[in-house]
Amino acid sequence: MKRPALTALLFLAAAASAQTSARPPLGASWPAEKGGFAGAQARVEELKSLGFRQVSLVPTYAYPGLNRIDFASGPDEDEVAGAAALALADGFTVVLKPHLDPPAYFPGYDAYNGPQRSWRADCPWRGFFDVDPMSEDYRGLIRLSLEEVSRALARQKGPVPPVRLELGVELMDSVVAAPGRWLDLLAFAREERRRLGLDGKVLLSHNFAHHIEIPEDVVLRLDPKGRKALARYIKGLDALALSQYMDLTAATPAEELKRRLPTADEVAAALALHDAAFRRDVLEKLLGLRLSEIPPIHIGEFGVGRGGLKHPNVWAGDASPEEEKALDAEIARGYEGLARYLATPSPTRAFSATLWVTGKHYDVFGWQNSSYAIPAAADAAKAYLSGR
Repeated sequence: MKRPALTALLFLAAAASAQTSARPPLGASWPAEKGGFAGAQARVEELKSLGFRQVSLVPTYAYPGLNRIDFASGPDEDEVAGAAALALADGFTVVLKPHLDPPAYFPGYDAYNGPQRSWRADCPWRGFFDVDPMSEDYRGLIRLSLEEVSRALARQKGPVPPVRLELGVELMDSVVAAPGRWLDLLAFAREERRRLGLDGKVLLSHNFAHHIEIPEDVVLRLDPKGRKALARYIKGLDALALSQYMDLTAATPAEELKRRLPTADEVAAALALHDAAFRRDVLEKLLGLRLSEIPPIHIGEFGVGRGGLKHPNVWAGDASPEEEKALDAEIARGYEGLARYLATPSPTRAFSATLWVTGKHYDVFGWQNSSYAIPAAADAAKAYLSGR
């Protein structure tokens, strides 16, 4: 066995053995369009001052047409490699998570006078995109990402933790339409990783939307051949991540919810329930994976939006001042529960969690907009980061 491959295996084995003792790292997301990684040194220093030791870099590109990626809309190779290099040099574990978004989400979009004709221009969510992962542009995105990691690693003076690269992020319909093509992409990514000398230095992962935890949303839409392909894809990954936006009231009696918020312990229990159900009902029963074939699972995104603890993924909608005050309490309780969940030893607990910190209700530190800050939620994250 080659030494780089052995390094990766030893890393995964050490991580698995730590599941019942060490507290999993809590990271922060850092989404960026073109120019969005400017001032990387200041951001890295701020994250470090708060106690974060993991950062998820999210370079974001527009998806304007079938299998087309507008690379000019996102950060260039120097931006991404530079931010990754700074984080790695400061001791961070780095996750690279390239996003596709509709052009409507980018500056300068004109719904009435712009050149766009495709429905993809203002599609509400990347999960509906029909991208073929083996298309020229998408393979180019993965190749670019690996080259960015290679450049970042070349600047390091000593050993650093493996970088986790998400091969896909929340592309639900693409996975349902062509799971076999994702298996092909994994083979392509492995070859590119080998070509660049990154074996043992990059972990190949996939960030699924929380919908994969809901059988009828993903797996039950697949025929038997598709399920086998998806199972092989997951089995072949070095890691698996979930955007964890499932119901955080699931462990609280319905009658109790009429008069009070879930406790932090109940939110933690809800997260544990979703862990167990995903492994048992989806990965094992529906996809036929054995426990030994399930890669380490991470929470790739966590936050509580406008939908509160019941529907944390619902981000849009106006609220009155009184509703906002109540929502702030729910969001803070969600963060307290996440911290309790991560601090509770369990062989099935996530290997890490990353806070989504962009947009109203999610930007609890007020980094994007000071009016978005939710001090109680930020304090819960800080307490976990400081070991309390």
